[in-house]
Amino acid sequence: MAAFLANVGVNAGHAARSPLFPDGTFMLLPIPEPRPWWKPMLRLDDLPRLQVHAPRSWGERAVHLDPDLTSAARTYGDNCRRAGRAFSLRRAEAGDLIVFLARLQPVAGGQPAFHLVGCLEVADALRDVTGDPGPGWWDANAHVRRARATNRWDSFWVFKGGDSSRHFEHAVGFARRETEIVFGAEATRWPGHRTELQTIGSNTRAVRRIEGRGEEWLRTICLS
Repeated sequence: MAAFLANVGVNAGHAARSPLFPDGTFMLLPIPEPRPWWKPMLRLDDLPRLQVHAPRSWGERAVHLDPDLTSAARTYGDNCRRAGRAFSLRRAEAGDLIVFLARLQPVAGGQPAFHLVGCLEVADALRDVTGDPGPGWWDANAHVRRARATNRWDSFWVFKGGDSSRHFEHAVGFARRETEIVFGAEATRWPGHRTELQTIGSNTRAVRRIEGRGEEWLRTICLS
């Protein structure tokens, strides 16, 4: 069994921020799509709870709502064949966890920080999608929506989540201590010229496969 740590949602390069509220609850803002909106893609205006936390100019933009842990079929997609950051996910098997990390901005003031925000327990996978697979549990996934809008099927993968898949009710802080638990203190370097946030971001830019103590810790967080 293994866990995979995937960095999701908007980041420092976007004009929007995923808000963290004083009680520890949060909202995860999806990244904007690089292509114009066309059905069946989602616009931010289709997600009113999230739209109020983004610039008004984003309202008509297509957004990449991935992971989607609120639909009846909980899914997460990535381009595991063509994007180097996602290569490790080709090893994911049923029962493995994909744990989601996001950069959240406190609405009450303060510096942004990384938090664990949810997880998907792999129940099934649609692999190397190079053509429309027809209707199925994958229909609401952002990769499928985009491919159906653009007719560009570029070998992406979609993972289906089991019953334990969910957004966390409260964000779980992921700072230096948690980073060293997951990756191992001896394997984690903290250069003096970089901030803690920058170092964690560098360590989690690509999806990481976690085993041993780190996997056990992540599984405890996700399945408790």
